[in-house]
Amino acid sequence: MGSNPIGVTFFRSELRFCRAGVGCGTTMLNPRRELFSLMALLCAVQGAHGAVRYVDGSLTTGLNNGTSWADAYYGPTAVATAMTAAVSGDQVWVKAGSYKPTTTATRTIWHTMKSGVAVYGGFAGGESELTARNPLVNVTTLTGDLTGNDNGTVTNMAENSYHVVVGSSVLNTAILDGFRIVGGYANGATASNYDKGGGILILSSGNPTIRNCKFIGNRCTFGGGAGYIFGAQGTFTDCEFTDNVGGSYGGAFDTNSTTVTWDRCIFTNNQASRAGAIESYGSSQTRISNCIFRLNKATSTNSGGALWIGTTSTVTLRDSTFYGNTTAATTGAGMYNTSGTSTVSNCIFWANTGSGGATTNNQITAAGGTNTVTYSTVQLGATGTGNLSVDPLFVNAATGDFHLQMTSPAIDSGSNTMIPAGITLDFALLPRRVDITTVTDTGVGTSPIVDMGAFETQAPPPPACPADVNGDLYVDGADMSVVLSGWGSSSGDISGDGSTDGVDLAILLSSWGACP
Repeated sequence: MGSNPIGVTFFRSELRFCRAGVGCGTTMLNPRRELFSLMALLCAVQGAHGAVRYVDGSLTTGLNNGTSWADAYYGPTAVATAMTAAVSGDQVWVKAGSYKPTTTATRTIWHTMKSGVAVYGGFAGGESELTARNPLVNVTTLTGDLTGNDNGTVTNMAENSYHVVVGSSVLNTAILDGFRIVGGYANGATASNYDKGGGILILSSGNPTIRNCKFIGNRCTFGGGAGYIFGAQGTFTDCEFTDNVGGSYGGAFDTNSTTVTWDRCIFTNNQASRAGAIESYGSSQTRISNCIFRLNKATSTNSGGALWIGTTSTVTLRDSTFYGNTTAATTGAGMYNTSGTSTVSNCIFWANTGSGGATTNNQITAAGGTNTVTYSTVQLGATGTGNLSVDPLFVNAATGDFHLQMTSPAIDSGSNTMIPAGITLDFALLPRRVDITTVTDTGVGTSPIVDMGAFETQAPPPPACPADVNGDLYVDGADMSVVLSGWGSSSGDISGDGSTDGVDLAILLSSWGACP
């Protein structure tokens, strides 16, 4: 392997980075692949002394002991088998496919996380390096659908596992990375928590690390369609939560007495009676950054189309976008705070609607709680320093592209001091602070100033032919005329040093002819 024993590779062949449902951004890198590589490198170093346990559900031959791809654990329950066998320091590598926790009809069996065990999906099979996997291409699913008859509604879910994954009583070294989590249906007994957390249940001071996972179509009857977290912690990074149904509380998540962090996550079309996406309850410490909340719905007048806060919870909300969330009430389609404390900065709340339309109170509501809102764009306005009430000019909100147009007032208008410690990337995995030179800084801090919302506007790439000052794709006498007429000023500057001089003339002459 030479000087690169772990095999980290950076991919530079793509000029556009697209994330499903949110549009594209221009970049010279493929940030998603680079992030996979970086995280895999760190994990490979941390877990270098443990075993790799291989899973290939499609195999029908081999020793079925997980020691290699040829002898990988196989069958529909192979992931659960590998997780049971793994010990602290081990990694589980899972080939693309669909895996369930049991072949029986026992709904109380699920995938159980362990401290020190990292479980990775996204392999094609045959890889020798963790960095070679690609979860976006090699879709790897953990399902609670025990009989394989789900049809996208609750009709055929009665036999599904109550939870797809359980992360209780584990340290943050319990890692789940690169999976789709689908088909959990928590409709059982309250006393056993079988009515909570269809996708994942975290109790008893558990603190799992969840990355690059998609929770889709999970349901419960009490709270937390995608996940229920009580008296515990958790970190969710680069995850998607879509079409989850939370019964009474929290379409995606119901949290109670917790400390939970979501970074670079998207919540789409989740719903519950109260809190379409996240309910923060019971003195929870909820931290949200670089996230998107779109089309989530609270179906009763208890409100909280996207986010509901109560019972002395504290919510720290940064660099996020709330758009098109709804409620059956007249207030609180975006965020509804009944008795907690929230601080909101560098965020955008727009087009969140209830029965009264897209009113101010349907963006951010304090109904007994305390909201401090600064350096954010809020439709129809919000009291607080640095707030805006003008259209943020998304590229295409109707299709879910919440990048900012170059003329957006939200560019360079946030507060650098309000960026959470350690946050350096935006939702699209691009640099969080970028100066757009054509925009006047209206935010606070030392340039570059952070944008409002989940996406940081990136500087346009330099022209491929900088000496073509008149833009006709040809460097000729017309361009020389511009340079000579601007001599000694900045009007003919090609080099970018602020002055038109011999340096610019040399660049022009060396580029003479058609642009490449």
